[in-house]
Amino acid sequence: MVQLTTRERVDAFWASTLGIEVADLHTPGVHVWPNPPERADWRGVYVLAFDKAACVFTPADLLDLVTPAMAELDAEAVMDPAAWHALLGEAVTLAFGPLVHHYRDDRGGLEEFATGRRINPDDAVALVSLRGAVPADEWMSAGFSAPAAMLFGIFRDDRMVAAANLTSGPDAATDVGIVVHPDERGKGYALQAAATAARQALSMHGVARFRALATSHATLAIAAKLGFSEYGRNLAVYL
Repeated sequence: MVQLTTRERVDAFWASTLGIEVADLHTPGVHVWPNPPERADWRGVYVLAFDKAACVFTPADLLDLVTPAMAELDAEAVMDPAAWHALLGEAVTLAFGPLVHHYRDDRGGLEEFATGRRINPDDAVALVSLRGAVPADEWMSAGFSAPAAMLFGIFRDDRMVAAANLTSGPDAATDVGIVVHPDERGKGYALQAAATAARQALSMHGVARFRALATSHATLAIAAKLGFSEYGRNLAVYL
């Protein structure tokens, strides 16, 4: 389990990001707000849950529809994509998740797994080749479509077989994302790449976050093997 100070740090990050109070994150039940000002133009619903508490953020024009519907659901039910398809129908283009959040604040024990190095401009061709091989939804869900603070690669004979990134999480460059070439899976590269990125995040900020689809047993196993602890989950509904 991560330290209390880390959980407090994570709570403060979410409260600041979403424009609510820390206590709101853990108040049992389902609570609805309009999307925060920074996301006011985003056509989507974001759900963040901790244990029996769920915070739902929706476009302002959908508040009158979403709010009464949430009164009939609990924190587990609002994490089910089917509930949102039933409520919003054809307006839903993608319900992505739920994603389980994992954190690590212990800096030791990653050396035995960490492999690879920082990606530099000379690796551009290898990175593009890997991107062409990885399904687009996997590339996006691993955070590679967003600007990354750092990129790491695992190479075999000048061929990039796996990559990891660090994007913004509870702090800059603390969120770990990984992709592996489809032909190279099952060889431990995902574990090695995740360990390399997590080690760097911990060295710089003292915390690393690793998110995994609740249905991705292989990725959840990586989080467990690297000593990450579960704390929170989210669902994003794109309209």
